[in-house]
Amino acid sequence: MSPGAAWIVRRILAGEAQPVPDASLPQAVPLAWKTGTSYGYRDAWAVGLNARYLIGIWTGRPDGTPVVGLFGFASAVPLLNQVNNLLLARPAMSRGGLPSDPRPATVSQGTICWPGGQDLPAGDSNCRRRLASWLLDASQPPTLLLPGQESVRGIRFPVWRNEHGERGGGGLSRRSGKPGRSLAAALDPWLPASERRRARLGPASESCPPLQTQNTAPLVLSGIRDGAVIKRLRVRRAVMLPLQTSGGEGRRWWFINGEPLEAAGAKNHANAG
Repeated sequence: MSPGAAWIVRRILAGEAQPVPDASLPQAVPLAWKTGTSYGYRDAWAVGLNARYLIGIWTGRPDGTPVVGLFGFASAVPLLNQVNNLLLARPAMSRGGLPSDPRPATVSQGTICWPGGQDLPAGDSNCRRRLASWLLDASQPPTLLLPGQESVRGIRFPVWRNEHGERGGGGLSRRSGKPGRSLAAALDPWLPASERRRARLGPASESCPPLQTQNTAPLVLSGIRDGAVIKRLRVRRAVMLPLQTSGGEGRRWWFINGEPLEAAGAKNHANAG
C-alpha cells in the first residue's frame, strides 16, 4: 500500500473521511479503529492505532459460549478508548510529543458524483449527489461493479427517447440518445423511489420499444424460506404467514400449489392449516 493510500485509509478509520483544509486537519491522527464480531456473538474485538501504539481488545468467554448483544462497537470499543486515554496520559507521551502525520503530496481533495463515483459537469442529470472526497494521485475510479451488472458498460448505458420522452429502440434517431447511470439492479429495492430504475429510465414506447430491457432487480419473496417447516400452535386452527416481494417489475400474481389467488400485488397472506 502506498503512503498516500495508507494515509487516506487511516483518516477514514479515524472518522475524518470528509476532506478539510490542511489548516483545519489535525496533524496528530486521532485514534483510528476497526471492530469485528464473530458469528453467534462469541467474540467481539476492536483494533486501534494512535500516534504511537497499536491497541487490540478482545471480549468474550474463554469457552466460546455466546453472549447475546456482544459486538465490537458496544463491548470492545469502550475498552479501547479507555486504554488509548491511559496511554496518551503517560508522562513519556507528553514529554516527547506526538508525531505529526501531514497529508502526502499524492493526496488531494476533490468532488465526485453519486452513483458513478466520478465528477460530472454541472447540471448533468446523472450526478444525483455531489460528495467531497480524498483523491489519490488525482484519480477518480468509477463505482465498483457487482457480478453480472450491466455487462461491459457497468452502470453506464445509452437511453434513446422519442419526442414524447419515451424509451425506444433502433427506430429512433441516435441524436436523441443520452447516457444514463444507475446503481446495481440488486440494490434497487433499497433506493428511494425517485432513484430506482423505473423512475430514472421512464416509460417505454409501445410502438418502438427498446431492443433490450435494462436489468431489473431480481424478484425476491420474503416471509418464508424454501423448505421451511411451519407448525401451528394447538390453540390456533391455522397459521397466517405475511408474504411480500421486492425487486422485479410489473404486476405480481400469487399462486399456492400452482393455483392462482384472487389477490394481486407486492404483499399477501397465506393460510397454513
